Amino acid sequence: MNKIVIINRQLSEQEINEIKHLAEAGSKVFFISGTNSLDFAQSISLLPEEKKRVNYEMMDEVLQFGDLSVGDQTVADLFRIDTASVWHYHKFRIYFAVRNLMYFLKPIQLKFSALEDHIWFVHLDAQPLQILFPEVDFRFPTVKSKVKFNFGNLFSYLVLIKYRLLCYLLSAKKNPEYLLYLTEKYSTVLDKTTLKTKTGHHILEYLISELDGRFALLTEVLMPKTKGKSDYSFSGKQFQTSLNHRPKIFIEGFLISGLLKGSVRKSAKRAMEKIHLAYTEVSKSELTMVQKLTLEVFQSLDKSSDFFLYRYFAARNYFKSSTIKVVIATDENSPLTKSILDAAKFYGIKIIGLQHGTMHDLHPAYLYTENDRKNRVMPDLTLTWGKYWEEFLVEKGNYPKDSVVSTGQIRTDIIPVLMQSEKLKKAGTTETIVFASQPQRDPELRYQAAFDVFRALREFPGFTLTVKLHPREFADTGYYAAIAKEAGCTNYVFDKKSDLYQLIASSDVLITCFSTVGTETIYFYKPLIILDHLKQDIMGYAAEGVAFQAYDAASLTSILLGIFRCSLKIDRAKYDSFIQKYAFRIDGKVAERCVEEIAKSI
Repeated sequence: MNKIVIINRQLSEQEINEIKHLAEAGSKVFFISGTNSLDFAQSISLLPEEKKRVNYEMMDEVLQFGDLSVGDQTVADLFRIDTASVWHYHKFRIYFAVRNLMYFLKPIQLKFSALEDHIWFVHLDAQPLQILFPEVDFRFPTVKSKVKFNFGNLFSYLVLIKYRLLCYLLSAKKNPEYLLYLTEKYSTVLDKTTLKTKTGHHILEYLISELDGRFALLTEVLMPKTKGKSDYSFSGKQFQTSLNHRPKIFIEGFLISGLLKGSVRKSAKRAMEKIHLAYTEVSKSELTMVQKLTLEVFQSLDKSSDFFLYRYFAARNYFKSSTIKVVIATDENSPLTKSILDAAKFYGIKIIGLQHGTMHDLHPAYLYTENDRKNRVMPDLTLTWGKYWEEFLVEKGNYPKDSVVSTGQIRTDIIPVLMQSEKLKKAGTTETIVFASQPQRDPELRYQAAFDVFRALREFPGFTLTVKLHPREFADTGYYAAIAKEAGCTNYVFDKKSDLYQLIASSDVLITCFSTVGTETIYFYKPLIILDHLKQDIMGYAAEGVAFQAYDAASLTSILLGIFRCSLKIDRAKYDSFIQKYAFRIDGKVAERCVEEIAKSI
């Protein structure tokens, strides 16, 4: 019997031979991506405009799923344990997982009315589809890739954790009014006084230096991955019991101590029993295909739910005897952070979020529903960079109007000092183009962005391309070097050491897709190019007139030529307007304002 073969990953030699035999027997072969060298396969991939439509449709679907009625409760209610909102711990990951699966399913649904006699060669992350489409013959990769075990990282981490646990158990109890939560991953920052580089926290460094005796730091070091690439970075600062003269409370102390406390273990166990019952309850409802897929993806994250709930109850055990009035955090909607903040909220402790990145219509971490607002799922107060972000959170994110205040972007406190310094690039030196990479969730767009940048820079042999890797991509130099080789580009370097702002200040032009780095480039009045394959202008840079919009290597090359020939110039008036709208003030006093607002909150 003839089959329909769909390919969405790289194939082994054995699989290629099997598909060739099927094709010779009359089967039709289609690919979405990853065909190796099957010239006879037909493409059924989505067009950019279709992908864009899927992005927005799936965002609506995921947001509405949390509000789906199941009996007299919503899905979000069913998966709430006291103040721990398990649905919201996973909403971010669920959106991207469902969206990527729909990139695969949508062209198949458009092409075929039935799926009998289908064979799908797919990645392991497509496993949730098996429950929905039992008639399909799924072929997952059978060859396990040889991945190096990270013995060195794990050993240094275990030594560090043992030390931090002992410090927590043996140190005198601290009674701060305010706790600033952060993960201890350090990078290169600039000292505001000397403008020399040092090791510090890339987002919070200038805020921590402004904190007084009412504050302490709640810190943890995230565990490195056991296998494969890891962005874990060891630092001597992780052993220190204070940072910028502010005492640290090691979160590993109460997380590990919770293992020895029966009440914590029992509470986490009972909570997971309730979660398992909730999966069954939701599955009994009449669900659409996308809703079923969303539930399957949600349930596949069950082990993570167990971990986050354990963190929640261990943190509750810590907060119940504390005198803390406020907990402050960046990335406040991520599950690692939110599980701790939810525990504080259980005891009436105020939660303050600090904007750490740009927000947009497709950023699930900042988009809530009216029900979420009624349940105050978001922080009690969020300090944003500027009025635009206030309005975004209130109008699109459904944040309560009284819960958002503009203070500015903490990292910009170095800019007035830096702009006056002699560190700025002097005329006559080699032109420098910076590419700020991003770990995009769409692997094809991630690859295409890098390829187009390298391809364009091949046309500028006298220029230097500096690739500034995103912190989560520090282990990916090999990935980008391979793409550069494929594109025929040799005039590039990777920069892992320079402070980002120092790099922007000394550059001639910066290229990114939709990173926060784009916003920060505007603060320096530098030419900004966004590489926007889907023509979405997610951050609104092009609409605001503060970025040149490229769609591929050819248009990127053309824009770069225009900039260096001076036929394309920045519009300073529009830059001024943008800064006022999105950054409040760049006056070196953002950290001061943050401390004032934190104190006012109680």
